[in-house]
Amino acid sequence: MNIRNIFLAGALAFSQFLTAQTNKPITVAIFSLNDFHGAFVQNKSQGIPGAPSVLQCLDSLKSVYPYNLTVAAGDNFGGSYFYNATHGVLLPVFFNDMGIRISALGNHEFDDGQKVLAEKWKNDPLRPAGWDIEYLCGNVYDQDGKVPSYLKPFATADIPLSPTKTLRAGFVGLLASSAKEQIRAKNIVGMIFSGNYTHVLDSIEALPDFKTVRDAQIRSLLVHIGTYMKNGKPAWTDKNEAELYAIKSPLYQSILSGHSHEPVCGRINDAEYPVVQGWWHGNYISVMKYQVDTTSMKVLSVEPEIVRVALKDKSQLGPVPLRLQAQIDSLLVSTKTKGGVSIGTKLTVATEDMPHDRAVKYVESRMGKLVCSSFAEAFRKIAKKSDKEVIIGMSHFGSIRGGFSKGDVSVLEVGEALPFSNPLKVFKLTGRQLHDLVDFGYHNKRYGWIQTANLETQRDADNNVLKMTYVSPKGKRVTIKDKGTYYVCADEFMTTGGDGYDPKFFPRSQEVKVSLPETTDAFITYLKKQKSIH
Repeated sequence: MNIRNIFLAGALAFSQFLTAQTNKPITVAIFSLNDFHGAFVQNKSQGIPGAPSVLQCLDSLKSVYPYNLTVAAGDNFGGSYFYNATHGVLLPVFFNDMGIRISALGNHEFDDGQKVLAEKWKNDPLRPAGWDIEYLCGNVYDQDGKVPSYLKPFATADIPLSPTKTLRAGFVGLLASSAKEQIRAKNIVGMIFSGNYTHVLDSIEALPDFKTVRDAQIRSLLVHIGTYMKNGKPAWTDKNEAELYAIKSPLYQSILSGHSHEPVCGRINDAEYPVVQGWWHGNYISVMKYQVDTTSMKVLSVEPEIVRVALKDKSQLGPVPLRLQAQIDSLLVSTKTKGGVSIGTKLTVATEDMPHDRAVKYVESRMGKLVCSSFAEAFRKIAKKSDKEVIIGMSHFGSIRGGFSKGDVSVLEVGEALPFSNPLKVFKLTGRQLHDLVDFGYHNKRYGWIQTANLETQRDADNNVLKMTYVSPKGKRVTIKDKGTYYVCADEFMTTGGDGYDPKFFPRSQEVKVSLPETTDAFITYLKKQKSIH
């Protein structure tokens, strides 16, 4: 071989080497945040990292995986007193910083009603210019079978790989059919939540515009449907789980889930779909890592991962997370309750830890008794009832989202423990009606035990209620009799079908019309009068 041919051969080999390097498979990451619930404020005792720490973690992940897209898996808000008190003004700021413009629809997205959901922060004074969000859900529709205008069954987004090459990601959204039981009835009048998931997906895939998803290189189910780890492997937790296990289409490469507040990572169904869920409150960021051949633009493999978010002090935050922290701090001072108190104000002191763990739901917690006492005493004071009057405060387990840690208890901490500020309702029930209601509450396996105050129960080995005794705040004992009548004070959500409680337990004809504070305000007022709690 002469020198010229040797040179040409060397040049060709070097060219092929460069081409091979250029066409080397790359990792494209889809990040997902699920069940954030507006948890902007860090709470070290509860392990809540706060929005700035979540943003800091995501920024670090993006530096590792420069080809990326971030989405949300629903319940972005709801269950946060800070979010409710500040009217959610920081959510568009936070999501814009994270790059979230696509989200699954969660049950809490309905908290403020369909009109507010449809507006999507259009009037938010802090909404960044150009930011918007698409909510995805294909199995919620009206009586005519139409998906509401504020929802889309699917969406796509482009991920730039180079100045000339783009990869497309497609997402199809679903919401747990049981979510209807966790939404205020008045907010979803006439809406159908279908659990026939396979039929819904078939219908979506038949739509003409679905070609945009079918042609996308990355295709994922973005669902607010619960998963959990069972014997080391992901499993569905849903009343229509058989339908979910029947999903086997090769069209989908992964599942991004939320709703059940469990850390989940692995593969699910016979199709072995990679699936992730990142607990809640931003404790984890879910990552779906796609190996992509940039020549054929085909996905070679998909690996799931969940990354724990570390709680960061202000000194550890980068410029953008630090700016977000400053906005949070400002709102803690400027945002006030209806009574004009800053939400950072101290109310009382907990002399010991008072846990209320949603994962340990077959108990009557001390926190539950305290909350229910505040309901009863709010009615007693406003209705001017004597201490001799039997008034029983009660709550469904899920309305209480956490307990108190030993130490100072502020308005914010009270609100975060009881964030769903629902109207209080009062009913005068017979002892027999009260028995049936409480007995159901001790058999509510899906949502957890009923919480009550000043009510002692005797139950048999099967948890059936045998006897009930009211114990007044001053210690007087009254046996509950079937034919007697007694006041019951509970939140509106519970009395209208929430968390599995049949509205028949609360007959409208037996409602006592009285103007009461909402649940969280009643709790705040009650705690202000307590020097300490335990």
